[in-house]
Amino acid sequence: MKPFHTRVSLIGLCVLGLWTGCAQQGDVHLASLGEAEDRVERGMNILEQWPVDSVAACRERVATRFKDLDWLVADTTLTFTVDDGQLIGDWARARRYMKDGPTRLTMLKKQGTICLDQMGNLSKAIRQGATEDANGTSMDEAYFERESSREIDIADQWCAAVDETARLLNLEIDL
Repeated sequence: MKPFHTRVSLIGLCVLGLWTGCAQQGDVHLASLGEAEDRVERGMNILEQWPVDSVAACRERVATRFKDLDWLVADTTLTFTVDDGQLIGDWARARRYMKDGPTRLTMLKKQGTICLDQMGNLSKAIRQGATEDANGTSMDEAYFERESSREIDIADQWCAAVDETARLLNLEIDL
């Protein structure tokens, strides 16, 4: 009769063999796809903090300031101080930071949704053991590696755009 620990080791090896035999192509990419999906979800939450109409209203306030400034500048006897120049410079920076703010927010929200859908569909295909995509392309380990890397890169670029947009919005609001 074999010692107990030897039997336990043999059982463990059998279970490990069965488990690795059941692993599907692409399974190794599920964790990194999930992490990328989490990053995009956090980015979507950041975007929700910036309602498009509020950003548009802020942009309009800055535009109104410039209309007032144009009216004041028409008076040739007006003299500006250094402080006035600083304030005008702040308005100009705020206008530049978010000249496309509302459009950018709307676009990022749409792209984030597409990004989440794409990664979710790829993860679902991996979990279901898909062997062919909608175009008839064979879905093997190389396919999953290529597509996972592509989707994660897109997610990273999208997250960088969200971070930059949030930075610019914060600067605009501060000014």
